[in-house]
Amino acid sequence: MPTSKMINVLERLRQMREREVNELTGQLARQRQLCQRYHNNITALNNLCHQGLPEQEGAVQLMNQSRYKTNIQRVIAWQEQEQALADLKAQRLRQDLTQQACREKTVDVVLQQQREALARARAGREQKATDGLALQSWLRNQPKNR
Repeated sequence: MPTSKMINVLERLRQMREREVNELTGQLARQRQLCQRYHNNITALNNLCHQGLPEQEGAVQLMNQSRYKTNIQRVIAWQEQEQALADLKAQRLRQDLTQQACREKTVDVVLQQQREALARARAGREQKATDGLALQSWLRNQPKNR
């Protein structure tokens, strides 16, 4: 495959990898926001459970308050499970992002090396052409000793 075509293919591959990195970056940001929402929910629910109600007197009020706290504790447990799952997903996304960024960087390095090799080859051809013209000019200007 000619070098210029290889460079074009590598450039398209690099762009694809860069888009994948950008997509994973966005997914990770959204996942971090979700984890933060779960954390905020858990904090708010804990505040409701421990500070939200004044102590009641009377059997009915105490029973209602107990059920209320029990239900809030269930929601807190559910939110903690969801947060744990969201944290695991965020960790997996970070790993995927790291791998994809490495793959993108690898393609970028190879692309730069190919561009540099192409530039060196062009410079060498240009130098040969310049040397050839200089030699012809020098030979024309030499006195003929024959």
